[in-house]
Amino acid sequence: MSKSRSTHHPKGGPATRPATGSTKGRPTTARKRPFTQRQRRQRRRTIYSIVVALVLVATITIAFVGRSSSAGYRTTATNWSLPTLGGGAKVDLASLKGRPTVVNFFASWCQVCASELPVFAHDAVALRGKVNVVEVNALETGDGQSFANQYHLFSDVTAVLRDVGGAQGDGLFQSLGGSSSLPMTAFYGADGSLITTHIGGYDAATLAAQLKTLYGVSVPL
Repeated sequence: MSKSRSTHHPKGGPATRPATGSTKGRPTTARKRPFTQRQRRQRRRTIYSIVVALVLVATITIAFVGRSSSAGYRTTATNWSLPTLGGGAKVDLASLKGRPTVVNFFASWCQVCASELPVFAHDAVALRGKVNVVEVNALETGDGQSFANQYHLFSDVTAVLRDVGGAQGDGLFQSLGGSSSLPMTAFYGADGSLITTHIGGYDAATLAAQLKTLYGVSVPL
């Protein structure tokens, strides 16, 4: 009589493979139910509410930053006070009284500015002690400080400032009648009164002629 073979496995041995068709030991996967029309509408409303909230937060943040950047400064045409470009001290028109002051606006994207800045830097050195030449970075979308460095403004002119306020860092520029065109130049008397403004660029001859007419000073060309 033959002996039957035992199917018992010692503890820790291989598990017995379940018979075909058996579900024992198989993970079950729950079938996802599709969103109902009502659930889809609720989901869209939730996403819309989140987007609106994010836009509102961004708008408030931008407005706050804009106000903060002009806090403590003034941008009125005849009583302005602006920060120096790159930080540090601030300069106001009252501190420049006693000499005529020329205020020239520039931005790194302005090609005409690039042409006339060497002229203003040259005249600032030639008229040092007689006429103040102030450069103001306005409507800037790039690196105004590096642009000013290219033309040695920090060493040659009386001051290099940054416009503040307005919609695009152009508070003083707007107060003097500027819109979206650069460059623009404002000419002040020794008493701080505004004499005239000029929109557009200057070459060496036309700027020298303007300074001679307004201030009676001569610039070597």
